[in-house]
Amino acid sequence: MVRTEPNAADRHLIRILARNGLQLSPYQLERWRTVGLIPRLGPHTLLRIGDSKVHPPATAVLVAGLATCAPLCRTQDDLALLAFFNEVPVPPDAVRAALAEVYFPQHAEAREQEYVHLQRIPADHRGEHGPEYDWAEAAAAPDTAEYKAAVRQMRDNLRRRRDLATASRAELDGRVRGVLIWLNMPALPVHDSEFMADLRAAMAFSGSPENSRAAWLLAAVCHSQQLAKGSETCAQERRETLLAVTDEELGALREQVRESMDAMWFMATEGRSRHFRIESSGDARQAGRMLAEWTTARHAFPSGSRPAQVLVDSLCSLWYLCSTDTVGEGRAAFEHRTRPPHRAP
Repeated sequence: MVRTEPNAADRHLIRILARNGLQLSPYQLERWRTVGLIPRLGPHTLLRIGDSKVHPPATAVLVAGLATCAPLCRTQDDLALLAFFNEVPVPPDAVRAALAEVYFPQHAEAREQEYVHLQRIPADHRGEHGPEYDWAEAAAAPDTAEYKAAVRQMRDNLRRRRDLATASRAELDGRVRGVLIWLNMPALPVHDSEFMADLRAAMAFSGSPENSRAAWLLAAVCHSQQLAKGSETCAQERRETLLAVTDEELGALREQVRESMDAMWFMATEGRSRHFRIESSGDARQAGRMLAEWTTARHAFPSGSRPAQVLVDSLCSLWYLCSTDTVGEGRAAFEHRTRPPHRAP
């Protein structure tokens, strides 16, 4: 229930939206003002027309956009992001707050999952190949569980190799796991001919695209981090970086994220669709997390880099590496580094 009756300006706004088929209640307006999605009432937020005061056109456009998106959202943060990514002029402070709310809990949860997987490595093997390897192994475990289509494609592609045609599921899964571990390392072991043969087969760049697109996407995202300038950040630094983004930058970052999502969607649909429509709160959260991540990650790439181009460059780099035969340490050394004996499955 609202604390007071809606004023004349609010009643006028509600009538305008109703004529356009949008339902809006005084309670919604009050809630949106409280969380900063629309301006608070004041002498500078209303227009005087004759003896009446009404909301300016900019506020009417904002409220109409929020009312359009609201039925698709459960929380005010979801509403702020869905409206923002659909060009509704949401106040920048509300957008920054929503980005922080959807990004940092998920980021902390992901790090916690990696820590859990790290602790599952037997103590006598932990650190055997260095802390970077352990963390890469911990990061590969949730990748295996989350990106099942990519894992399945890598496994099927490996089986197409003549010497793996009759390999067991366990062996193929082990090779996929090795590929994912090294994709999560700071750099690929390009001089390890046995590993590169596995990577080349798993990616199957020379094969039918529909057999590998999911694998390409996952590998390109991981490999892009290997092409970046390495640096350590903490949650506090990431939060400060996000909250320091200017209003102008926020709009530019939105376009870069949408461009990146279009590129990934184009690849995922095998070229059938060029534009990804952000039409749900889940889509908006995904886009919001990408934007929040890019505010920090962009500093690891040359100035002016865009995430879509980073993805394409990463995929091209993988294609080049997989098109070049290399000579390295061999299968025995690779197995020693990627599947230590007695390691828990």
